[in-house]
Amino acid sequence: MEIAVYGAGAIGSLVGARLHEAGARVRLIGRKDHVDAIRADGLLVKGQDETRLVRLPATTTLADGADILLLTVKSQDVRSACRDIAGQQSRATVVTMQNGVRSDGEAAGILGPDRIVGCVLNISATYLEPGVVEQNTSALLQVGAPFPESAGRVEAVLALLSPALKTEHVPDIARARWTKLMANLNNAIMAITGLPIGKALRHQGLAQLAIATIREGVKTAQLGGFGLDQSRRARTFRLMSTLPMSLSYLVFGGRLAGNFPPDSTYGPSTLQSYQRGSSSELDYLNGEIVSLGERIGRPTPYNAGLLEAGRRVFETHRHMTAEELLRSFRF
Repeated sequence: MEIAVYGAGAIGSLVGARLHEAGARVRLIGRKDHVDAIRADGLLVKGQDETRLVRLPATTTLADGADILLLTVKSQDVRSACRDIAGQQSRATVVTMQNGVRSDGEAAGILGPDRIVGCVLNISATYLEPGVVEQNTSALLQVGAPFPESAGRVEAVLALLSPALKTEHVPDIARARWTKLMANLNNAIMAITGLPIGKALRHQGLAQLAIATIREGVKTAQLGGFGLDQSRRARTFRLMSTLPMSLSYLVFGGRLAGNFPPDSTYGPSTLQSYQRGSSSELDYLNGEIVSLGERIGRPTPYNAGLLEAGRRVFETHRHMTAEELLRSFRF
């Protein structure tokens, strides 16, 4: 079985390397500088416990021949990538691995729902230097069929991913995506301030903003008819949105940074995009809550404020201080 990873940045390169080490036949498709470094010296994979050099095929162009294609481009690039895939003769299974909640529908609109399998990536990884990726947290991949027509393709994807990374089948991939979206709403805070997670979410004001943003996201999603899954994380988000704001901060404020210590340099994917000079995915994160709020007539000031500030930072290439950002919000 031939596997192609289309959009081999942080996550794509890491997943591809793990699959290669598990015995799969994998090729990475990525940017020229990254591909050139991998061809010359191999892919350096920094893990939580050890660092390894992985040598695997890499190219800059999509070609026919893959049985399963892992789509790991950013959310804003899904439609363009799927148009490239549609130009191939292959009927390969396409596994959508994006943040946000739109990728399954956007991919299906171009390639057909029968080819699309959804995968939610609960993992943090870094790619800021060509030829080098780092896994920052443990991994859990959630796989499911977003459409009845693609249910028959799920088993092969599970069989591929499970030997390499912890993977589970979920009956409702849409709920898993909405749950992950709540966690990603705070990517904007780090992208705007330039602060790593461990430092940003230990700042009292930014932690309050993070909780207010998640609370708003959960309530808006529920009122819009989009529920979260039954995971422990989803239960935390629901409780966070139910408690009074002051109590929610007391209970959850100290937990937001998770396993990232104060001296960690890790910044999430949106901040990495800013640092690499790439485009922003915030319209697919906070923008999703803002758009849903507009459709159902519910104000979303926290997500709207972060979306506006994030767009400005990407346009001006200038971060805001925590104090500058917080002036726009009340708690």
